[in-house]
Amino acid sequence: MDGNATLHASKRLATIVALLTVTFGFTTTQTQAAGVWTNEPAGANVVLDCPFNSVQSCGILDAYSSSQITSDSSAPISPGNVVKSTIYAGNSSGGMQLNYVTPQVYREMYVGLMWRTNPEFFGRQVANKLFFVRGPASNGFFGMMGGPGGGNSAGSPSFIFFGHNSGNVNNGHTCGGDAAGLTCFPNVGSAQVVPAGTWFKLEVYLKSSSTNTSRDGIVRWWVNGAPAGNYTNMNLSSLGLNEWVWSETWDGTVNPVPSVNWSHFIDHLHVSIPGGSSTDQPPGPPQTPTLRSVTTP
Repeated sequence: MDGNATLHASKRLATIVALLTVTFGFTTTQTQAAGVWTNEPAGANVVLDCPFNSVQSCGILDAYSSSQITSDSSAPISPGNVVKSTIYAGNSSGGMQLNYVTPQVYREMYVGLMWRTNPEFFGRQVANKLFFVRGPASNGFFGMMGGPGGGNSAGSPSFIFFGHNSGNVNNGHTCGGDAAGLTCFPNVGSAQVVPAGTWFKLEVYLKSSSTNTSRDGIVRWWVNGAPAGNYTNMNLSSLGLNEWVWSETWDGTVNPVPSVNWSHFIDHLHVSIPGGSSTDQPPGPPQTPTLRSVTTP
């Protein structure tokens, strides 16, 4: 689901959501979790604030009708319901894909969510995809480098950004974290280990680069309010940002095949637009001038 081979299919689904969003004028200007999103830029315009009492009522597309709304009294923001995604023991595919598209394309986007796995979660021994923040020419995802069972080189999973198919990978888009320059590992604060079964607050901020080669795009993320990643010289999504997607891409490439159920839980999803500026530069036509009467002596 939502791997490289399914990018175009996902974009078609995203277009459907965008049309529905525009048609029904869906927007959320109030947050049910005021004060929680501690790294949200001041003055950002909230476009989605979803407690996951349902998926559809938030204007989110459940692409494969595979999500589950379940009760969880441990949810830190909006109990008792959460949305759950599962790949079942012995299967090589599963999980869910959720798509939310903003009413227009923007230069910046902030996303906050509460997330955990089940305690038995083992995970792929390479990158475990969680969610994408992307636009018309980008597909980078946030996730774990190594599952709780596989870990990373330090033996524990950490939260990362991976820039595959971000639109500009051949033009110097690099985090320097691996040979291909695609993996942005934590580079500020502590190691920010994310073990299984524990609730975490994940916050991310992306800013598109001005062009495919200008290297002025920004990727930042925080775990439980503390800074974990800060990259400010990215060639990233120069056509802007307009989509949040949850997808583990558990579509036949799971290694190892799970011996127990693996599940993700999301308690709350919050999306906002810092500055509110679109990709139109300058943003729209000039205002109609106001004529005033002038009295001369």
